[in-house]
Amino acid sequence: MSDRTETDHFAKELRDVSRSLDKKRFWSLVPEEIAALQGDPAKRQMVMRTAANEVARLSEPSARIELNGHSASSLLRAMAEAADVTPPDFGGVEGRGPDDSVIAISPFEPSEALYAFAFTRRGEKTTFVDGYFYRTAGELLERLSEKHGPGSPCYQQMAKFVADAERAANDSSLPPLADAILARTRKGAA
Repeated sequence: MSDRTETDHFAKELRDVSRSLDKKRFWSLVPEEIAALQGDPAKRQMVMRTAANEVARLSEPSARIELNGHSASSLLRAMAEAADVTPPDFGGVEGRGPDDSVIAISPFEPSEALYAFAFTRRGEKTTFVDGYFYRTAGELLERLSEKHGPGSPCYQQMAKFVADAERAANDSSLPPLADAILARTRKGAA
C-alpha cells in the first residue's frame, strides 16, 4: 500500500470511530497503528499527524454527533498514550484549524477526563466545546463555578484558559493545530 493510501485508510478508520460513538476504540486504534509502525519513524509521524488533523476537525462545533469534545478528547488521550506523554502535556496548545479558525486546548481536567476546546472563526465570538456542549465563555465559567466553586483550582485554571483562548483568537502567528500537537508529542517523548 502507498503512504497516501495508508494515510487515507487510517483517517477513514478514525472518522468511523467518531461516528460510531465508540470513543474507547481510539485508545486501541491509535496505539495499535503506532505499534505496528515501530520500525518506521516517518510512517509513525504520518499516523500522529493524521490523528492531530482529526483532533482539529473534531474540535469544530457542529450539529453532527461525531463532531464533539468527547471525540476530540478521546483521540487526544489516545495520542498521549501512543506518544508516551501525559495527557496534561496537551493543555494550552493553540493553533490554526480549518478555514483559518483558531483552536485552543484546555488544560487536562482529571476529574472528568476531558479537555475543553476553544474554537474561534474570524469575526465571531469564541465557542467553548465542552464534552457534548457548546458554550460561551460566560456559560463555561458559570457551570464550573456552580460545580467546583469560583475559588477552586479547576475554576481558576479554566478562567485562565478562557482568557488565553480569547487572546489567541487575535494571534495571526499561530502554527497549524496539528503542528502544535505534534510538537508536544515530541517534547514529551524527549
